[in-house]
Amino acid sequence: MAETDVDEADAVVARRVGFVTRPLRALVNAPHLLVVQVLAIWVGCSLAYSALEDKGPVEGLWWGIVTGSTVGYGDFYPATTAGRAVGAVLIVSMLVFVPIAIGHVIANLVHDKESLAVATVLEDVHERIDRLEHLTLASLESQHGRAWLEQQLAAYDAADAARTDVAEEMLAMFARKNDPMDPSGGPR
Repeated sequence: MAETDVDEADAVVARRVGFVTRPLRALVNAPHLLVVQVLAIWVGCSLAYSALEDKGPVEGLWWGIVTGSTVGYGDFYPATTAGRAVGAVLIVSMLVFVPIAIGHVIANLVHDKESLAVATVLEDVHERIDRLEHLTLASLESQHGRAWLEQQLAAYDAADAARTDVAEEMLAMFARKNDPMDPSGGPR
């Protein structure tokens, strides 16, 4: 099999898997939406259980808590195939989504003192660089004159703009590759 065939096959698989992973990635990275989704699955499955198994809504919610948390006391359990399917959906959903939600909560409770210190140092470094730039420009202007300095700055800005254009093109390429509306998945 030629390398281009493998690349094409990889692209096809990536597009098909991306159909599932893009919405899942979006859900996982939106903590508030994730909590709403967990609650909706729990309440929906609980009410479906109570309707399918002829139980009351309170019993259904209790079953949902016990089943979704995988404690499984055994006081309520589905007797029908449809009820078991609802139970399976609830268990799998909670096993996937609840740990992710817990991870978001824990991540927001932890304060990384080292990161805060690094941010403070970086802010100080930026201020010093700004002062050095100002002093350097003032020194160059006094040595060579304003016209020479403006000419040099214009040349630097032109070179910087060329680098920025390449960077912007690369960012646009990655944006197209990750765009869920682009069926090709971007260029390979």
